[in-house]
Amino acid sequence: MHATLATTQPAELPFVQPQTQGPSLSLRHAHIPFHADDRLLLLYGHPFVFRLGLYAAGERVLSGEPIVYLDGAHTFDQLFMGRMARAHRRQPRAFLSMIHVARAFTCQQLERLISECLMSALDRYQSRMAILSGLFDTLYEHAVPEHEAMRLFGRMMEASHKLAQHGSTLLFLCPQTPMLTRASRRCLDQLRGQADRVIRVGEEQGVVKLHEETAKTGQEWEIPRTALDLP
Repeated sequence: MHATLATTQPAELPFVQPQTQGPSLSLRHAHIPFHADDRLLLLYGHPFVFRLGLYAAGERVLSGEPIVYLDGAHTFDQLFMGRMARAHRRQPRAFLSMIHVARAFTCQQLERLISECLMSALDRYQSRMAILSGLFDTLYEHAVPEHEAMRLFGRMMEASHKLAQHGSTLLFLCPQTPMLTRASRRCLDQLRGQADRVIRVGEEQGVVKLHEETAKTGQEWEIPRTALDLP
């Protein structure tokens, strides 16, 4: 069993040793204020969370910071990121070299990446932020017994909290499919309860809507669907 690490330059897996500090994050199209002390962030709901995650990664790279991207849903789009680089007059190769992608194909692989590899990866690449795409996608498998799914999720969350305590920021991208298993539904509810910021993403008549669940004001943002596409 293995997970692959894909960058434009060779790198090894497992990654290696810890220590980081937290960045600020902004989603340019929605002007959502994220702050350095927001350590565990959750975008969930519509599959557009994956596109928003790519923009979030691009924003960090444009500001000069490398990103670690754990891809459990196989949604990292290298061509899209290359277009983003060109739109900002950056060389795609140099741009992509700052995004370090590790792919997982099972929940066991994803748990290993988060629990055993992520802290050292953040240290190796001098990154202060990790994006975790499709945390629950591998848990949707009915072949995974509920008790095993809950055990793995518990380990992933324990590791995530340790990373947050070390100053790292984790952005979880979790679409909510209609076929949630009982275990994955419980896990999503737990993550919503533990995250520092929770934003639900939806779409209506060509408008992507983001609703802040953790703020008392229940603030909302709207983005035209077309604004999330690049030429």
